[in-house]
Amino acid sequence: MAILIRSWKGSFVGVAHNPSKPHKAFVGAHPGLARIAKLCFFMIRLENVSKMYGSDLPAVRDASFDVAKGDFVFLVGPSGSGKSTLLRLMNRQERPERGNVWVAGRNINEMANSQIPYLRRTMGNVFQDYKLLPNKTVFENVAFALEVIGKPKHIIGQQVPQVLDLVGLSGKEDRFPHQLSGGEQQRVSIARAFVNRPLILLADEPTGNLDPATGEGIMALLDAINRTGTTIVMATHDHRVVNAMRRRVIQLDRGVIVRDQERGVYE
Repeated sequence: MAILIRSWKGSFVGVAHNPSKPHKAFVGAHPGLARIAKLCFFMIRLENVSKMYGSDLPAVRDASFDVAKGDFVFLVGPSGSGKSTLLRLMNRQERPERGNVWVAGRNINEMANSQIPYLRRTMGNVFQDYKLLPNKTVFENVAFALEVIGKPKHIIGQQVPQVLDLVGLSGKEDRFPHQLSGGEQQRVSIARAFVNRPLILLADEPTGNLDPATGEGIMALLDAINRTGTTIVMATHDHRVVNAMRRRVIQLDRGVIVRDQERGVYE
């Protein structure tokens, strides 16, 4: 596993997203080694993934794409197009009927259930409705993410104030969620997601309940986190955000990827 991680932190950043065309560094390599190298280069990789709910139309159909380390990717499309399902497939809340999902160099479809908590330690999750614990303070909500993975108190005492300062909530450590605005609650949610310095942050409509000005502040924060090297995949309906940031856009329609564009806009 150490070999995989070292390969990942190499200098392949910037290659175009085309899973069918290998990077020139892999050409001529032993097929098995080339496959390992490709999987290490990508932080997330979906290979012909389909997910069904009952007998209805597929929630996701034959989805294939790669997300490189440090990417910021928007998933866009109407309600029911498969955006949230893709996020749930990436953190193994759901399993596909067909295809493979690779995260951090591992096929998570093949992981035992006992390994899933360790997978999720490499990820942070941000939700539209914040999902804060109402009976815990700001500090306690963020600290909880470290407590559940067994971090010692002195580490928690160091890391929580640092991340609260990052998200602009210094001085509000002792407030409860009901004492915060919607934007502040979302900042707590982001702090909780980022406090363990995850490799990947998955965000599901993080600006959906916020006014435009507050949403801009949240996106500036996510942009700053992305610039530290964290890979971000964000599902959104917010065309203002997508058009302003001009990052990679993957568009879905009824479970099918219909567009994958660098520096894209909301169409």
